[in-house]
Amino acid sequence: MKNIFLLAFSGAAAAAALSLSGCKPAEHHDHDHAHGHGHDQAHAHHEHGHKAAHGGCLHALGTCENGHVETRLTGDTLELWFVGGGSDTEKAVRIPDAAVTLHITAQGAAPRPLVLAARPNELADEKVGDCSQFVGKAEWLKGLAAFKATGEVTFRGHNQAVVIDYPKGYDPD
Repeated sequence: MKNIFLLAFSGAAAAAALSLSGCKPAEHHDHDHAHGHGHDQAHAHHEHGHKAAHGGCLHALGTCENGHVETRLTGDTLELWFVGGGSDTEKAVRIPDAAVTLHITAQGAAPRPLVLAARPNELADEKVGDCSQFVGKAEWLKGLAAFKATGEVTFRGHNQAVVIDYPKGYDPD
């Protein structure tokens, strides 16, 4: 019984420490390191001090505690995953939107729309209209190292602005 209490206490202490970490910008490392995810970034960032489960970067939706959208750009393909808030960034959050439209702006260029279609995870019983991952392709995404994007989705039952600052991540806190 004593061991069970200690395990429960240490788990609660670890959870409390994680929840106190909040959303902070990631420390920038001056060395290259590969993460084996096949994406184009020289540096893989884990923004807000939280883990980006798909090797992308995290952007808070409203506030860090509300939720995040993770982005990953590979060649001409942009992927989005809607995930939990706080340190719960490895948990998928399904949204009812069938597609997500982003207005993407790269330095020195006019904004361009990109429609990302739902990509349901069949193993998780997702379907279009109840999905956490979205994918869009455009030839002009190739070679894009940084961009900003805005859009809007229905997240946790509310209209929610999406603000993306790739590859740095976005945290209004």
